[in-house]
Amino acid sequence: MQRTALRRVAATAIALAALGAGALATAGSASAATGKNGYLESGEFGLYYNSYQGGAVFDLYVSDDNFDDDWFPGPGNGAGQKVNDNTASYRNADSNTWWVYTDAYAGGVEGSLPVGYSGNASTTFKNQISSAYYYKAR
Repeated sequence: MQRTALRRVAATAIALAALGAGALATAGSASAATGKNGYLESGEFGLYYNSYQGGAVFDLYVSDDNFDDDWFPGPGNGAGQKVNDNTASYRNADSNTWWVYTDAYAGGVEGSLPVGYSGNASTTFKNQISSAYYYKAR
C-alpha cells in the first residue's frame, strides 16, 4: 500500500513538473515582438509622435502599406492620434532596413532607415509618412 501511494505522489510530481515546463515555454514566446502595442521592442521599427523618439510610438513588426487606419497606442504624448502624416521621429530596432514613404502603398518620396538608426524625420518626411516596409516595396 505504501509503495502505491509513493508511486502516485511521484507520478503527480512528474506531471506537475511537465505542466510547469510547458507553461514557462509558452510564456517565453508571448513576450516576443508583435508590433502595434505602443512599446518598441527588439525586431521592430518605431515611428514616434514627437521628435527625439518622444511621445507615443507606433511600433511595426511587419510592413504596413497604409497608415490611414492606424492610431498611436499609449502611453505618451500623442496617444490616440492618427499615425498617417503625424510622425516626427523614428528608430529601427529591427535586423532589416526599413523604407518609409510619404504616400500610402509605397507612393511619394522614399527614404531608407538602416538597422540601428534613430533620428528625427527630415523636413521632407516630418508629418508626411504614410507607409513603411521592411523590404523595398518597388
